[in-house]
Amino acid sequence: MMLYGSRISHHPACRSNLPAAGSQATVRTLLRALALTCLIVSSGALAQSTSPITPASSGTLARCAGTATSDAVSADFNQFRCLTADEQARLLRTRIENHTLSSLTDEQILSVMDVMKPEAFVEYARSEMVPDGGCEYRMFRQERVFGRWPDRPDHMVVRYQDNPRKVYAKWLPDGDHAGQELLYDETSDRDSIFGHLGGSLHFVSGKIALDGPLAHTQSRHSVRDLGLQFIARIVEHDARSFREEGLTERPTRIELVNVHGTRLLAWTWTAPSGPPAHYAQRVRLLFDLQHPWPRGEAAWDERGRPLELIQFEEVVPRHWSETTFDRHNPEYGFR
Repeated sequence: MMLYGSRISHHPACRSNLPAAGSQATVRTLLRALALTCLIVSSGALAQSTSPITPASSGTLARCAGTATSDAVSADFNQFRCLTADEQARLLRTRIENHTLSSLTDEQILSVMDVMKPEAFVEYARSEMVPDGGCEYRMFRQERVFGRWPDRPDHMVVRYQDNPRKVYAKWLPDGDHAGQELLYDETSDRDSIFGHLGGSLHFVSGKIALDGPLAHTQSRHSVRDLGLQFIARIVEHDARSFREEGLTERPTRIELVNVHGTRLLAWTWTAPSGPPAHYAQRVRLLFDLQHPWPRGEAAWDERGRPLELIQFEEVVPRHWSETTFDRHNPEYGFR
């Protein structure tokens, strides 16, 4: 049985109708795999405009009143520069949610990123990037396990709660391991996963050890790491390592890329080494400029091989009921 295995110690809304099986599902999976690949290689062109970023607050205006500028656009960027790291992180989320960031040109967005303090990227990931409490989302995921890169991604629907940690996941028909389900609830059994495989074996449900060898067969990670919060923990983990090595937490490369007509903001960190000091030698987060959470995450090893490629879709914050993480929920296929 899959399921998810070991986790790094320091270290997202599905519709009720599932995708159809058969040839249409195969085509859709191939397109999704192509889209995931494009997350790695696509790049966007820089553009020009004069839309400024509005100031954050009267307190900011007071602190930055002495900043000399020759035009309103420069004044706005200078005021953003004057903010503390946590203020920059909060304002970035506000600008994403009210769509003023997406109204800027590529060049202006990169100017905003240029004046962000290194600590603001980490503070954004820790405090502003993920929904509080629970959420539901779909995920396309490919991961190198035992040296093998899968031919097509898993397509999963995930229901997640961070504190206490509870996870339900189902593998959808147009992805790998279709029909598989798992359930984890640390309040009832912190050390076990309840689940079943797909295909004819979906009639057999049972427990497996959270960190046992069977849980490692399809992923290097734990089911506990399925939430968006795990991405935030990657950023925090690596930021500590960068600081200990005398390096900046700022992404090594910041760019705007175009994937199938969607403009995405990409933050890429390149580390001196991979694990255990860093999650991977290179990590990239993608944002769609419409939502605070990441649209995707990718990681590569020291040889430049992809380690994992994840695309998040239809993220919806949720307040879960008691039945959401109950194996007897009639929505689920546990036996």
